[in-house]
Amino acid sequence: MPTRTPDGLITLSSDELRQFAVDALLHDVHLHINGTKCTLATVYDLILKASAGQTSISDVCDDTPGAPSGTATLNHLHAALPHDLGHLWHLEAKLNRVLVANLKPRQLRVRCDVAIDLVLVPYHGEPAQNPEEVRRSEARQGTTHFHCYATAYMIYKDQRITLALTFVRKSDTMPTILRRLFKRLDVLDLRVKKLYLDKGFYNISVIRLLKARGTPFILPMVTRRTGGVGKLFVGRASYQTSYTLRNQELGTETIDVALVRKYSKGHYRRWGSKWFAYVTYRIRTQPLQIFQFYRRRFGIESSYRQMNRVRARTTSTNPALRLLLVGLAFLLINLWVHFKQLYACDRHRAGRRLNPRRLTLLRMMHLLIRAIETDLKPLTQLQVPIHEVAPTLVSGAVG
Repeated sequence: MPTRTPDGLITLSSDELRQFAVDALLHDVHLHINGTKCTLATVYDLILKASAGQTSISDVCDDTPGAPSGTATLNHLHAALPHDLGHLWHLEAKLNRVLVANLKPRQLRVRCDVAIDLVLVPYHGEPAQNPEEVRRSEARQGTTHFHCYATAYMIYKDQRITLALTFVRKSDTMPTILRRLFKRLDVLDLRVKKLYLDKGFYNISVIRLLKARGTPFILPMVTRRTGGVGKLFVGRASYQTSYTLRNQELGTETIDVALVRKYSKGHYRRWGSKWFAYVTYRIRTQPLQIFQFYRRRFGIESSYRQMNRVRARTTSTNPALRLLLVGLAFLLINLWVHFKQLYACDRHRAGRRLNPRRLTLLRMMHLLIRAIETDLKPLTQLQVPIHEVAPTLVSGAVG
């Protein structure tokens, strides 16, 4: 795909970028769309442009006179996507394949850190068919209802790549979500060096599942001001100890705990100290080092913010369509990480050094839009019947 110029430069054109993305989608996320004007390649062009512009498919169709109408495009998509929530795993499998399509086999053979978390996309209205489609959480953006997705995210050197994606149903428990993601990671034969989890995964069932798999992990504990693990916040230095969790239904479980006392020292205009507690398993290092390790998990939060910057918007209640748009957004983020490693690194005496200004996410989205608009010409003028224009505007134009 790279093009070498006579003066020794390697170039990445907008057409090559667009073709790379569309070819990956056509190969791994094949949908049965065989319209005369509304072909699968055209549909993916429209979705990619909507994703890059943070707008809807209908808006892109209205802005492109030569494209099929927004109604026709969405009708073809709804007909091609799974109609039942129980069949959504077919689409998940296709999206998971395309997420790693640009990875080399050697990138998956290394031992790497993995972060798993949930991302919530606000949803307004009633579920399309099944109450299991929508999950409740704390109020955000005017709603307490969300479409929820879980992702597994690889952290290796300077590359942070989303490896697996699954749709989370209302009744799914945390162990159920982890099993689905681990099933995908096992297919990739990925060796997990350390697993980072969010505080929402803190329960005995999750800890037992991870111990049974033999997966090293770091999991923050839910602490309260009085009682529980808060009784361990004593002394002036960080330390490690054991702790027993108790549950009436699940019994007891003894865990290793790292208690970290961090002093603000004026950072962010804060002073004093704060305690942090982490459940650890097969992590042999000092508590302060565990605190530094866990900070790497916050890269997955950045991936969610970036995903929302390149996610096409929709008012559809179809969970399959929403899953497709989220999956394509994560694909664009993975492609951005891939192309940054190829084209945005400068030579340095200590090796290659990333130049973040060379290929920003916004610049890549602009390149993608320009390539799509080369074939699908955008609207350049607005034509309105004269009897529908305000009389003052008509008289002024005539005068």
